[in-house]
Amino acid sequence: AGIGFTPHVITVKAGEDVSSKIMSFSQHGPRAVCILSANGAISNVTLRQAAMSGGTVTYEGRFEILSLSGSFLLSESGGQRSRTGGLSVSLAGPDGRVLGGGVAGLLTAASPVQVVVGSFIADGRREAKPSNPLEMPPTVGKLTPIVTTGASSPPSRGTLSESSGGPGSPLNQSSGACNNGNQQGMSSMPWK
Repeated sequence: AGIGFTPHVITVKAGEDVSSKIMSFSQHGPRAVCILSANGAISNVTLRQAAMSGGTVTYEGRFEILSLSGSFLLSESGGQRSRTGGLSVSLAGPDGRVLGGGVAGLLTAASPVQVVVGSFIADGRREAKPSNPLEMPPTVGKLTPIVTTGASSPPSRGTLSESSGGPGSPLNQSSGACNNGNQQGMSSMPWK
């Protein structure tokens, strides 16, 4: 478990490596970092190939980010501190085909990419400097709602269970949230 969860917004410019930007952000102190969401387009990605041990494959083109997940945790072994973790991505190509896997190299932005991450103190350890619990820690960017005007998408024609995550929907077949391996029911979560 962790404490002191703080959201941050990382903006990656076109041509920059998304992976490096997230890793660089994670180096700024003792906090662990997990990715909450990401949006934008990718022009170049290198993924691990599951079929071949150690093999990678690189895709070039324009791919919309469907999902970006991962984390970087601070670990200590024999007095040596290091970061462990990694990234996984799902991307949609211009023809609608989906590709994805573990990121093994570059994840180059084709457009500005916005990544929302959460930082926290892993294992309930306190940060070295005491802080006022009423003070908000500094963030890379503030979370603000985005309001758009103009054309909107047409209304969905499906029924609740077909398209909106209703009880019979495949969208509602998950047994937990945030891909957490040790899942608990919400009623048993300690809210503070």
